[in-house]
Amino acid sequence: MGHSNSWTGNHNVSKTAGRGPAADTVALGQYLVVSRTLRSLLAWFILTAILCAASTAALAGGMDEYEGRLITTIEVVFEGSPADAAAQSDLLSILKIAPNNEFSAVRVRDSLQALFDSGRVANARVEVFEAATKTGPLRLRFVIQRQVQIGEVRIELGPVLGTPISEDELRARLNLSQPGTRLSKQIIVRNADEIQVYLRDRGYFNAAVEPVEEVGPSGTRAIVTYSITPGEQSRVGAFTIEITGFDSAKVRTLLRLQPNAPFTREALGEDVKRIKEAIIADGYLAPQLDEPRVERDAERNLMTVTLKGAVGPKVKVNIPDYPLSEKTTRELLPVMREGNIDVSAIEEGARRLRNKLQEEGYFFVEITSVCTVTPPTPAVGTNGAAETCENLNPESLSGRSVEITYQIERGRRFRLTDIRITGTNKLSIEDVEADLKSQKASALGLIPFLGYGRGYTSLTLLEQDRRIVRNYMRDLGYRHAEAEVLQGVSINGENLIITFNVIEGPL
Repeated sequence: MGHSNSWTGNHNVSKTAGRGPAADTVALGQYLVVSRTLRSLLAWFILTAILCAASTAALAGGMDEYEGRLITTIEVVFEGSPADAAAQSDLLSILKIAPNNEFSAVRVRDSLQALFDSGRVANARVEVFEAATKTGPLRLRFVIQRQVQIGEVRIELGPVLGTPISEDELRARLNLSQPGTRLSKQIIVRNADEIQVYLRDRGYFNAAVEPVEEVGPSGTRAIVTYSITPGEQSRVGAFTIEITGFDSAKVRTLLRLQPNAPFTREALGEDVKRIKEAIIADGYLAPQLDEPRVERDAERNLMTVTLKGAVGPKVKVNIPDYPLSEKTTRELLPVMREGNIDVSAIEEGARRLRNKLQEEGYFFVEITSVCTVTPPTPAVGTNGAAETCENLNPESLSGRSVEITYQIERGRRFRLTDIRITGTNKLSIEDVEADLKSQKASALGLIPFLGYGRGYTSLTLLEQDRRIVRNYMRDLGYRHAEAEVLQGVSINGENLIITFNVIEGPL
């Protein structure tokens, strides 16, 4: 009669009677299973460190009698799936312990860890077989339950009687269950929930999603099928618009969400955008719209939508001495296009105006934004100044008018004809030209997107270019090199010449 020792994840050792050669079974322990479900990465590291140490100690404690004994053979067998010689040989090569070496509990644990790290093992244990004597050689058997992976994802879509459902978009929701991913209930359920969210966004609130997993003959690949029954699509019961100062009649007939129309989140978003654009077209460039409130009558499968808000202040934008078409103005100024009078939107408009003027040859143009509120309010501070723009709050300015003026100082108009480098023979303009932000005038500039007709530069770009030239010199070994920018004008006063004067300094 022999005996069998069993070492499990709770690190208890028990002995039971058995027949034939003694066999001890070593399992990897609960910590590897638990660690994969922990949501906190820090907790995972702490738990792994503690339990690794504990499992190694328990393993060593239960297997002391085997330490140092010769291992004659090691084999890998599968449990719960057919034998696969190629896969077994591949997993055998992963092990950190080999035949004709001494038994080591630490290396056994490392081998189990390596199997799990491969992503191909769901569970594993080691069986140790010894000869009749207590000092003779050992045989090891790694018993492995193979990890089931997702081999294919199928979508079975039932009849769709309303707004079309895109199977491609449904598949895009399944980013956690692509072929090769480990199969787990958590992943399958999470993706079923993602499909439900997609269907609800399209008004299918009664949709049913049933995931089914079918494991193939090999026991390692599974086909996951999502059976989808869309059900009846919800329809619009009412769309109420309560925006103070706005007559909704002018857009009512243009909305997609008419009574009894199919409800989708996409259509709701388009309608809100259409309403906002109508308010902006009336000159209220900062409408205050609440998030649409959507309520569902489950019994009748009808949706009630309520949109509340206010038109905000009347806003006018002035650009003196620089006439632009309405289309160009909307393209350049976020205030006109997006319905936003936040200081960041105002400053972005100034930046885009500056860029446009610089492209026209006004390289050193200055633009200042000034805001005026009528009637004045103490909340904006000094009225009619640049700081007024920083204090505009549409919510408190309803019933007032706001005027935003972009004051432009063009400066002289130039044509950038030449860029030079002086003070060194170690660097030429050809060496750095491709990296410079400033661009010389080009005949190709007459063709959109192919160049600048009058060239392009600014004080900001010149400072960037100065640093580029300096860094080139320092890369050549002149660690203390500096560069300065010199601006020259041709005799006719129309052409600009930029010179980067290099001070080499010691090597």
